[in-house]
Amino acid sequence: MPGGGQNRKNWEQDRRARIVGKSSISVNIENLVIKVDGDAATAKFRQIYRADNLNVSSRKTLDMQRSGNQWHIRKESVGG
Repeated sequence: MPGGGQNRKNWEQDRRARIVGKSSISVNIENLVIKVDGDAATAKFRQIYRADNLNVSSRKTLDMQRSGNQWHIRKESVGG
């Protein structure tokens, strides 16, 4: 899902540039905080993404919804 005000095409190009052709990719999270309210949950954390010469650290928020015994991401936000 596009985030940060990007349209779908720009998001796909950015995602492809971050993933395709990289010799190694590392994703770590810090400061994870999860809040659950019935069948909805919010996970907030700092994501540290490294791939070759790219090193990006950003705040992420995942809005999640429970369906049966599984959790599904409804929305991913960057920043905040």
